[in-house]
Amino acid sequence: MTQQNFLKYMQMLEERQRVTLEQQNKFFQELLQQNRVERPENQGVTLFDFQNTKPISFAYAPEPMDAEDWLMDTERKLNTVGCNDLEKVFTWEEFKRKFRESNVPESIVELKRREFESLEQKDKAILTYVFSKLSRYAVEEVNTEDKKKKRFLRGLSPQFKVQLRMMRATEFQELVDAAITLEDDFKQLQDEKRKKAKFEPKKFTTTSPIPA
Repeated sequence: MTQQNFLKYMQMLEERQRVTLEQQNKFFQELLQQNRVERPENQGVTLFDFQNTKPISFAYAPEPMDAEDWLMDTERKLNTVGCNDLEKVFTWEEFKRKFRESNVPESIVELKRREFESLEQKDKAILTYVFSKLSRYAVEEVNTEDKKKKRFLRGLSPQFKVQLRMMRATEFQELVDAAITLEDDFKQLQDEKRKKAKFEPKKFTTTSPIPA
């Protein structure tokens, strides 16, 4: 992608996010106006009920899945207060579709999916290994415990793979915990070796001169 195309693409994303933010504001502003009218006793949820759940505001998401997380959190809170489609300015499904179009573009999701496919631990610590975060972009590759374990092992450093495979962990989290423990043991062993090497006297070798 050329620099010019990249700038155009970023401008397009910014415009999408601006439109989405306007839609979000409109959604909640109209809901507020709707609830300012005196409601009959049989009317259900008000905006005040929803605001009591302390919903998170949304302006910009650096990662597509951050936007998806906001969407899921808001949906959970709407369900918590029992807000149905009749009480919404427009249906939640319509809002989700427009929101995802602007903030979870397929092109970015595809790039993240490819990043996950080539993901390796290399010199990163297992705790900072972004496996779980990126795996959300490739759900079909990690939709079972067995698939998750195999893909996690595949990206680990060779020094951990053999021992972890011998463990035969039944659950993914069990494998992750074992990998973290193994990495910590390995680090302590390396630290001990460095300490010993630091205090051990250096050995010097001399060579006898070759007789003429």
